[in-house]
Amino acid sequence: MGRERDRLTTDENLECRLAGFCLDHTSVCAIRLDQEGYILYANSSACKSLGYSQAELLGMSVFDIDPLMDSVRWPYVWKTLCGDGSAAFESQHRRKDGTIFPVEVTATLIEFEDHRYSMAFINDITERKRVFESSRITQFIFDKAPLGIFLIRDGGDITNVNDHACQYLGYTREELCQMNVLEVDRGYSPQEIDQIWQRQKQVTGIDTFETVHRRKDGTDIPVEISGIRLKFDNVPYSVSFVKDISERKEAEKQRIKMEVQMIQAQKMESLGTLAGGIAHDFNNILGAILGYAELTQLECPADSKLRYNVNQITKAGHRAKELVQQILLFSRQDRSEKAPMDVSRVIEEALKLIKVSLPANIEILANISSNLAPVFANEIQIHQIVMNLCTNAYYAMKSVGGTLNVDLTAVTIQDHDVKSFPEMNPGHYLKLSVADKGCGIPTEMIKRIFDPYFTTKPTGEGSGLGLSTIHGIIKDHGGIIKVYSEVGIGTTFHVFLPTADATAETTVEKTEQLPTGNGRILFVDDEKSLLDIGHDLLERLGYQVETRASAIDALEAFRVDPKKFDLVISDMIMPKMTGDEMARQIRVIRPDMPIILCSGFSERINAQATETIGISAVLMKPVIYADLAHAVHRVLACLRPA
Repeated sequence: MGRERDRLTTDENLECRLAGFCLDHTSVCAIRLDQEGYILYANSSACKSLGYSQAELLGMSVFDIDPLMDSVRWPYVWKTLCGDGSAAFESQHRRKDGTIFPVEVTATLIEFEDHRYSMAFINDITERKRVFESSRITQFIFDKAPLGIFLIRDGGDITNVNDHACQYLGYTREELCQMNVLEVDRGYSPQEIDQIWQRQKQVTGIDTFETVHRRKDGTDIPVEISGIRLKFDNVPYSVSFVKDISERKEAEKQRIKMEVQMIQAQKMESLGTLAGGIAHDFNNILGAILGYAELTQLECPADSKLRYNVNQITKAGHRAKELVQQILLFSRQDRSEKAPMDVSRVIEEALKLIKVSLPANIEILANISSNLAPVFANEIQIHQIVMNLCTNAYYAMKSVGGTLNVDLTAVTIQDHDVKSFPEMNPGHYLKLSVADKGCGIPTEMIKRIFDPYFTTKPTGEGSGLGLSTIHGIIKDHGGIIKVYSEVGIGTTFHVFLPTADATAETTVEKTEQLPTGNGRILFVDDEKSLLDIGHDLLERLGYQVETRASAIDALEAFRVDPKKFDLVISDMIMPKMTGDEMARQIRVIRPDMPIILCSGFSERINAQATETIGISAVLMKPVIYADLAHAVHRVLACLRPA
């Protein structure tokens, strides 16, 4: 029995030493503490983890190695151990070198020989914390990314989305994760979506395309999607990064609009240049027609049929001259002047021109009141208003025909009318109404019809500048324009122009005695017909005339004998040297030399330019015989002593 007892004792000692050896060499840190928190034991892993020797640790307490443990927390932990027998929590440990690392502590209460101890097993959870924090950061980035992010399974089922996707679509995450991508994407059909899936399977990188997403409230939003194929747990997914491109699309729309407007502006500029060139050539032709007509008038007996016919040619020529002024006004090469005028006369003349071009299925009914007050306006611009409104009315009715009504009446806007006409001051106005029985204008377009470049006509049939231009003209005249329209019924434009407290200018044919004179004139023009007419007309007035067909020849003739001439009359636009350049050189040779320039472009010659060069007078082409006679007489009279 004694030997058996000795053997058992030996075995127990062996087991204890073996248990102690295993505990000391396990990879888990183990520390035994007493009730006050002093370290009574630390295994090799604990020493290695903390950087202390075992002897050093046995002289320390839990407060030395755990910066989060203090005199308040330790009693709480010990009480938990005593009550529950164990406790698990996360904390921090401080190494000998001062570095701190996260740990997970599992403590167990041990009772031995009437003493209580805490056996703590400690795991370094630095790597787990790093992975967890990385995961948290990844999730944070996923949720807070300024793009919508969708995780989509094959077949289109949405499995996850971030916060931004929920915000721009108006759904919750739970709602979206129960939906298919086809319920969101409205830019493609199911077949096209399937083609995109198939394409992404073949593309190794990012596949980018544009589409349209529909929000929960039913509104659409243009988006750009960058999709990529990924496998997670061997399951294929598509990750879509969605960017709202509403602003970009709007910017593109505005850019295209600006490009169109720029092209239109360039067209208008080119058209203006072309119009100015045509007007210059037409003025020369018209000058010859009017000149020869006036010469013929001088040869005709006063009451003859021939004189009447020539008078009609002259009237037509004057009307053509006004048409040229309209062309120049359109091309911005002529400034408009206002004066009291009879609007009814201008409307009647415009309607005569319009009736000629209207098809047989459109009839004009004019109702123009008599004895109307004058309007302070530009005649050409009023003519332009009538032509534009009537042309638009014709266009609206050209397929169905109908009646085009043009009315001109006097109206008075009183104080109580201002509510209906807030843009107008109380007073007397003329109201021009142009009404058609055409297709009408849709309500949504009414507010835009006066915008520059807006037109309902097909491409190539309208510039969108007509109504915008006349709106500007009417506003410049202190008036307003109103429009009333109903689709399928027709459209009516009302133009209100304030009346003037003055007498309107009239065009009464009269015969006047033109002033004659004497003197030597150098007449310069590159058009032979105008040279011949100028020569004959000036000689009829009593002057001696020499002609030259170019500014260079005229300048050479002047250099030969500067005192020979009393006056120089020259065209402005001529090849090789212009009239104003010739005038500058003549004034260098003889500073007191009077010069009259004839031009079809008032913009080319202005008051400052004529004063700088020393021009005595400017005559606008085509030059009328009476204007020429008065200008020459006035200039030469200023040179002679009283």
